[in-house]
Amino acid sequence: RVQVELVQRLGRFRHALNSIGDTPSRRDLEDLIAYARSLELREEEVGEELEGVRAAIEATELAARIERGNLPLVPRPDIAPGDACHFAAPVRFGRRRADQYGHLLLTAGWIKFRGAVDLSVAWSEVAGVQRSGKELIVAMAGNRRQLRFACQTLSEAARAGVVAEHLAEAA
Repeated sequence: RVQVELVQRLGRFRHALNSIGDTPSRRDLEDLIAYARSLELREEEVGEELEGVRAAIEATELAARIERGNLPLVPRPDIAPGDACHFAAPVRFGRRRADQYGHLLLTAGWIKFRGAVDLSVAWSEVAGVQRSGKELIVAMAGNRRQLRFACQTLSEAARAGVVAEHLAEAA
C-alpha cells in the first residue's frame, strides 16, 4: 500500500512537471519544488527531476541578468586581448564516451574548446545553439555539422545554453 501511494504521488508530480511546457516561468518552477515538498517526495525519489527544475531556475535568472545588460565575465588568462570570456566549464567534446575531455570557453568572439586538440569557432560561423539535457549542441552555418559539448551538470549546461544563445544572436 505504501508503495502504491508513492507511485501515485510520483505520478502526480511528474504530470505537473510535464504540464508546465517548454518555457516555464520562474514562478512555475518554484511551484513545482513546493509541490514536490507538499507531496512529501524525498530528494532520492525526484532528485533528477528537481535538478532539472533548479537548473531551469538558474537559467531563467541568468537570462534575465543578461537581458538587463549584465553578461557574466569569467577571468581567463588565456583569452586574447580585447576578447572576454563569459562561460567556462569542463566538458566532453563529441558524441561518444571515448571523446575528448577539456574545457569549453564561450567568449565574446568565439566558442573555444581547450583539450588535447584545441578548437575555435567564431560566432559568425554558428547557425544556432540548443541545449539537450547536459549537452550544448552547436549547429554550424553553411553545412550540417554539429559540435556537441557534454557538461558535467545540468546547471552548467543550462548556463552554457543561455550564454551561447545570447552570444550567437549578438554575432
